[in-house]
Amino acid sequence: MTADDNPIARFFGPPARLLAILSGWWLLALSFLTVAEILLRKLLSVSIQGVDEIGGYTLAVVSAFGCANALLVKGHTRVDFLLGRLPGRLRAALNVAAYALLAGLAAFAAWRGWAVLSESIEFQSHANSPLQTPLWLPQSAWLAGIAVFAAASGAMAAHALLLLATDWRRVNRLYGPLTVEEEVDIEVGAVLARGAASGESRP
Repeated sequence: MTADDNPIARFFGPPARLLAILSGWWLLALSFLTVAEILLRKLLSVSIQGVDEIGGYTLAVVSAFGCANALLVKGHTRVDFLLGRLPGRLRAALNVAAYALLAGLAAFAAWRGWAVLSESIEFQSHANSPLQTPLWLPQSAWLAGIAVFAAASGAMAAHALLLLATDWRRVNRLYGPLTVEEEVDIEVGAVLARGAASGESRP
């Protein structure tokens, strides 16, 4: 599935990619911070307080940020060894059901996440740690990722349901699992893109 094929992917692609890029830069920064913590402990017996706490927040936030992007590129795991053997219309119905269930799960996560964030704001909760981090800060970032995921999955489920009534073959093409050929094409395209980028960077 590409952004050109799917209007939902075209709409949610830019914010999802932005969240993924921000996650990558933040993980890189955290890696340098962790290396600095290790060296300071070894050489000077000094510790940067809170690196492990920041790492915990990072795990939650980056995981949430990656959900929408993984959804748009069909990166979430699907068990499909029987799906390909079923009739086309039945496959389309099951693909719609899969996206509807995922959208329901994402909406529930966003709803419960908002409840947690509201409680932290109401009680001005802080982490029981050296940093004393106001919990609404990491929780807001985490909820933002979940909210984008919920919105994207809900829109895709609605689009798939509409296609099921009008053009069920497009459901399987846009919302079915990746075929082996599609996975190969994606990997080849990524390799070619990296090669082109490295070639352009050379004088």
